[in-house]
Amino acid sequence: MEDKLTTIAYHTYSRALLLQSQLEAAGIDCFLANINIVQPAVGSGVKLKVRDKDVEKALRIIKKAIDIAGKGKEKTVKQMHSVRRILMPVDFSDYSLNACQYAIGLAAKFKAEIKLFHAYFKPVMEMPTYEGAHMYQANFDKYFEEIEIKAKRQLNELVHELNQYIEKKKLGKIRISATLANGFAEEAIIEINEKYKPGIVIMGTHGIGEQTAGIFGSVTLRLIDRLNLPLLTIPASATFKGIEKIKNILYATDFDDTDYAAINKLINLIRPFDMKLHCVHVSIGRKKPWDTVKTDEMREYFKEEYPNQKIKCSIMVSDNILNGLETYMRNNNIGLVTFNTHKRNMFTKLFTPSITRKALARFNKPVFIFSSE
Repeated sequence: MEDKLTTIAYHTYSRALLLQSQLEAAGIDCFLANINIVQPAVGSGVKLKVRDKDVEKALRIIKKAIDIAGKGKEKTVKQMHSVRRILMPVDFSDYSLNACQYAIGLAAKFKAEIKLFHAYFKPVMEMPTYEGAHMYQANFDKYFEEIEIKAKRQLNELVHELNQYIEKKKLGKIRISATLANGFAEEAIIEINEKYKPGIVIMGTHGIGEQTAGIFGSVTLRLIDRLNLPLLTIPASATFKGIEKIKNILYATDFDDTDYAAINKLINLIRPFDMKLHCVHVSIGRKKPWDTVKTDEMREYFKEEYPNQKIKCSIMVSDNILNGLETYMRNNNIGLVTFNTHKRNMFTKLFTPSITRKALARFNKPVFIFSSE
């Protein structure tokens, strides 16, 4: 006699597919019912059915999967709500000062502290032992000592300037500390990051001439793959008008699995603000058949997981990824752009230094970079 099928759960189509794969991996045949045949991704209330003999085992697997997902989401929320430390590498340039205002805006909202950090390079030199060499050594020592003294003075002046800005804007009490280190900027930032353990790093960036113009400086480019926490880069052309003025954020998606983890972090970060999230996929040349399905799956996921968050999922058809994103930014008043770089797809190419310095030169908005594991 044929085994009877029992419905053990109702879920959105995307989640039902995920649970089905987990059940089948455990050796349990699972069947989906109540699917919208025309557009399966938009269906809700999809039934998961298993044979009677597998009901108990299947329910245990589903419960475990839901518990794990819940803990993962709870962990993400906890991590993002614990953004209590902001690391702000500075080099005392105008674009660096501009970025400090963004850091202060976030710190005021999250009740966070800010650590200013500056790296200066003081090489270790061995002088030859000929007559008069000690004079050169003394001159070098004095020169590098002056560099360190000047850096300390500039840091103290910057702390004073930012405190005056905070007082003028009536932002309440925001703790700002400062430290400096001898070494190359990239390595020094990695080291201070490991010691300080911030929730986010904010950097001001600029180009170095026409051939390398762009929103990412060389140090930022090298840090993208090395930092395992959100990195907010502020181009020199981005004028700070207040965090509350940013109403629309763009997340560039290629429907990679790691997008969901990155977007979860992003949503929990922007929750204190009245912002609308735009998840945008750029389809090159024409809209692919699976683009609509993937977009609908993403839309259903957000509808279930974040019913109170303003989210719009869109597809742009363009001859070029950046052209498509730029058009969308212009038409939707985007104030901040977000990328997830911890994946190996077309966005990996996007963030190679040679392409980034040229292609992103026209992006005059802050760029948020997430690294999903």
